Amino acid sequence: ALNKMEEEWSTVMFEVMPYKETGTYILKSPDEASQLLDDHIVMTQSMVFSPYKKPFEERINKWESKLKMTQ
Repeated sequence: ALNKMEEEWSTVMFEVMPYKETGTYILKSPDEASQLLDDHIVMTQSMVFSPYKKPFEERINKWESKLKMTQ
C-alpha cells in the first residue's frame, strides 16, 4: 500500500506562483491532489494503528510525516 501511494504521488504536479508583489510564493495544487492527500492520510493513519505494522513502522512514520507536512 505504501508503494502504491508513493507511485500515485509521482504524477502529481504542483505549480509555484508568486504571491502578489510580496516576493514570496504560494503552492497551487490541482483539486485531485487535495483529495489524494486526504485519502492517503486516512490510509496511513489506519496503518499506524495496525497490529501488523512493526516491520514497516519506520517507513510508515516517515510517510505520515511527509503527508502531514504537505497538508
